[in-house]
Amino acid sequence: MEDMVDESVDEYLDIVGKTFGSEDDGFDFYNSYALEKGFSVRKSYVEWDEANQEIILRKMGGFLRKD
Repeated sequence: MEDMVDESVDEYLDIVGKTFGSEDDGFDFYNSYALEKGFSVRKSYVEWDEANQEIILRKMGGFLRKD
């Protein structure tokens, strides 16, 4: 049981620590991961750097699929 918890923590830390070259790359990765795990994602909160005209933070929410 402890090994399963360790694997879950390792997977979580690996997933949340990822960075991507573009917003689309990040969304594609998380969407694929979500489908494997049985939920879906959608884009939500965004922080925009007006001076540099770029997104500096994008949050994505996960939603359990009810099939």
